[in-house]
Amino acid sequence: MSVMAKYARIFWAEPTDTDVAARNRSVAKLRTEFGALDSRAAIAVAAALVNALAGDELPPDLSKTIEKAISDESPAFQMCGNQLHGAVCAAVAALDLTRDAPLANSGWSAPDAMAAALWSGLALQNPLESASVEVLRMDILEACQQRVRAVAKWARARQDVPDVGTLTISDTDAAIGKAQAMYKRATAPVIRALKENADLDREEIDFLWWALGGHSELFGCPLAKKAEFSRAVAVGIEGAAKLRQLPSDGHRHVVLRQIGESELLTLEQLVGTIAEDKADLADGFASTWASEYPSVFPLINALSVGGGLLESSVSLDARGWGGRALLEAAIIRLEERLGGTT
Repeated sequence: MSVMAKYARIFWAEPTDTDVAARNRSVAKLRTEFGALDSRAAIAVAAALVNALAGDELPPDLSKTIEKAISDESPAFQMCGNQLHGAVCAAVAALDLTRDAPLANSGWSAPDAMAAALWSGLALQNPLESASVEVLRMDILEACQQRVRAVAKWARARQDVPDVGTLTISDTDAAIGKAQAMYKRATAPVIRALKENADLDREEIDFLWWALGGHSELFGCPLAKKAEFSRAVAVGIEGAAKLRQLPSDGHRHVVLRQIGESELLTLEQLVGTIAEDKADLADGFASTWASEYPSVFPLINALSVGGGLLESSVSLDARGWGGRALLEAAIIRLEERLGGTT
């Protein structure tokens, strides 16, 4: 199946079969490179792609990687003057990776981190002027949402606890060290399954106790005492702190169960509305690595002291901003907990 056939006309008026086949091979190379990244690097690539689709230049290192993948198939290609061409190929590689990469048990592989970061970054982005690039943006956004939802469910599946493996030590295996190694090998699958199940149990208990409490740890008071938008952002951030995997739709519904209908606000309007609570809401995010990627964490960045404000015309109600807070904070928490996994 050709992954570039739908998008080649973004930079070619009349692409040939040979043109598309060459870009398919380049996209496959980029997909392999992106899939081999650690999770922090995958988030960095996602941030760069969000910015590039909006017209910004690609970072030098990523630009070189893209240029090599394309020029290996088309030697005359140069990134200079062809930034959109390169950005589209890289974006399609990320799309392909998000759609087809196997789900990993950790729940935080490079494709998972990239999908979550792209969802976060693209969802608050203004619609793009180019209709064909906008189609690509929406395709990526939809695929990323689907992957995050799938991995949130997959990573929480309980493991079957196997029987302890057979431990056999012959008459000649007298060394205690060898016997210990054999015992560890026989029991390792059982212990691993029990630990993973216990971790998921702990997440459920911590999350549900927090949800039932109705008390804000950030504000140090009952949530009901806070205004709607401040309460929505707070529950998103606090709910994410209780999770050990990406949030599912069920987690989002629980987090926002006390948030009702409200007006629609842009990010700028939201920040003005919750101004007196910004410091409390930003607690724990100051000077973190996430500040390097404001396009992926626009809300968290806007809450922080000295943080910039992303220009966005997208308006959300209180539930929408609460859901965004949950997603952004969950990405940060997972990267801090599982960072470096691939």
